[in-house]
Amino acid sequence: MNTITFRLLEVFQHVVDAGSVTAASNALSLSQPTVSLQLKKLSKIVGMPLLEYVHGKATMTTAGEAVYCCAQEVLSSQRKLNSQVHAIQGLEVGTLKLAVVTSAKYIIPPLLTPYCQAHPNIDIHFTVGNRDRIANRLRHNKDDLYIFSYPPASDELQCLPIAQNRLQVIAPPDYTGPEHCSLAALASCKFLLREAGSGTRRAIEEYCVKHDIELSRTMIVESNEAIRLAVASGLGLAILSEHTLAHGPDEQVKVLNVNDFPLRNQWQAVTVKSRPMSLATRAFLDQLTPGPATITGGMNVQ
Repeated sequence: MNTITFRLLEVFQHVVDAGSVTAASNALSLSQPTVSLQLKKLSKIVGMPLLEYVHGKATMTTAGEAVYCCAQEVLSSQRKLNSQVHAIQGLEVGTLKLAVVTSAKYIIPPLLTPYCQAHPNIDIHFTVGNRDRIANRLRHNKDDLYIFSYPPASDELQCLPIAQNRLQVIAPPDYTGPEHCSLAALASCKFLLREAGSGTRRAIEEYCVKHDIELSRTMIVESNEAIRLAVASGLGLAILSEHTLAHGPDEQVKVLNVNDFPLRNQWQAVTVKSRPMSLATRAFLDQLTPGPATITGGMNVQ
C-alpha cells in the first residue's frame, strides 16, 4: 500500500511555495519530470487532484490546501526533531522562519544581530511585507514566527506583546497650521494613509471612530517610507510610527503636538499553536521577551 512520505510532502510544499514545477525542481535539485511524477504519485495516494491550473497558473484545490497544511505541520515537526537531536549532540543547528509587517521591520533586525552571533548555525529566513501579505503567510502556516501590531483573531494563535508602537502626527517642515490641538482640528487637511488593512491605518480608523472624526481628504500610499518622503515634500500630513520616523533625517518632517498622541499599541509575536515550536524559534522568542510575559489568543481583529 502506498503511503505519504516526507519527500512527497516536501516536493508538494516546494511546488506550492515556488509557484511552479520548474522553480521547485531548481530549489530541490531535481529534474522537472521527477517533480511532476512525485506530484502525480501524491495525488494518486490522496485520491483527488491537489492542483488545478487557471490560465497557466497553478492553484491548490481544497484537497491540496489540506495536504499543504499537513505538510507544513509534519515537516515542521521533522525540523524540530532534527534540531533537538543536534542539540543533544551538542550542535545547535536549525532554521528560523520569521515574517514581519513593514512597520515592524526596524525593530527586528537589531534583535537578529545578537541572536545570529549567539546561534551562528541557525539559518534565518526573514520576510517583510504589508499586513495582507503576512496574514496570508500566516493562514498557510509558512513561518515559525510572525510580528503584527494587529494579529488576526483566532483561537489557533498565540500572541505575545513584545514592544510598544507609538504613532505620531507629522507635517512638512515648513508647516504653519494648527498645532497643540485635537486631531479633529486637522480633519480638513490632506492626510496620507497606508492601504486599508494595515496596522497603522487600523489604529487611525479606530481612533477616528471613537472620537467621531472624519478625515475628509485622504491619499493612499502603500509604504511608510514613501509617506514620510511625501510629507517632507509638502504633500500633506500623516500619522506614522516613531520607529519609521527615526530612520529619516530629523529636518524632513515636523512632529505636531496633537491631543492624545502619540497613539500607543503593541507589536506582538504570533505563533500557530498547532505548529511545533523549534528550539531556534524558542530561543528567539526568549530574546524578544527576556522577562515574564503572558501569551494570549489572537486579538479580535478580522
